[in-house]
Amino acid sequence: MRVGSLFAGIGGIDLGFKQSGFDVVWANEIDKDACKTYRLNFPETTLFEKDIRKLNASLLPKVDIITAGFPCQPFSVCGNQKGFNDSRGNLFFEILRIVDVIQPPIIFLENVANLVKHDEGRTFNIIHNELVCRDYYLRYLVADACDYGIPQHRTRTYLIAFQNVNQCESYRFPQKIKLKKRIFDLIGKSSWVEYILLFKAFTSL
Repeated sequence: MRVGSLFAGIGGIDLGFKQSGFDVVWANEIDKDACKTYRLNFPETTLFEKDIRKLNASLLPKVDIITAGFPCQPFSVCGNQKGFNDSRGNLFFEILRIVDVIQPPIIFLENVANLVKHDEGRTFNIIHNELVCRDYYLRYLVADACDYGIPQHRTRTYLIAFQNVNQCESYRFPQKIKLKKRIFDLIGKSSWVEYILLFKAFTSL
C-alpha cells in the first residue's frame, strides 16, 4: 500500500510503515534541518519541503494511507493548551483539506495523550465529527511506548480512520509486549550518569 506523510519530521512514523512493507511515496515537512535528515533516511521518497498551507493537494500522487503526526503543543499539558485557537492547532484542518482532495481509504493520526481530554473532550469531538462527516469510521488508542517493547514512557493518542466500515470493525490494535530491555541495557549506567551530569551543567547556565 502507498503512504503519504504529513508533518513527517525526520520520518519516525514513516519508518514504522516502511518496516511493515508499505511504500512511502511522498512526505511533507517544513523544518529545513528535519528535511535534511529525512532525505538521508528516505532517499526514495519525494519530499515537499514547505509549509503545509502552501502544499497543492491536487499535485500530490494518490495514496492509500495519509499519516500525520500533527503539532501537539496546542493540546499538550506541557503547553498553553490553546487548541484550535493556536495557529499550530489549526493545522489539523490542513490535513482535512488534503484528505478532501486525495480521499485516502485510511488516515493515521498521532498526537499527545491529552488530545482526548483537551478542552473537556470538545477538541477530540471536533476531530471525530470532522472525520465522520467525511464518511470515515474511527478507532483510537491512548498508548504508552513502554507497553510495546520500547524502554521509554511516551504516551500518545493514535487514531485510525477507515472509509470501509468492515475494515474498521475488524481492525485490532497490536497486543502489548512485555518490556525486556531497560534504558541501562542500551546506553550503560556510566553513560547515563554522564548524561545527567551534562544535562545539569547546561541547565544551570
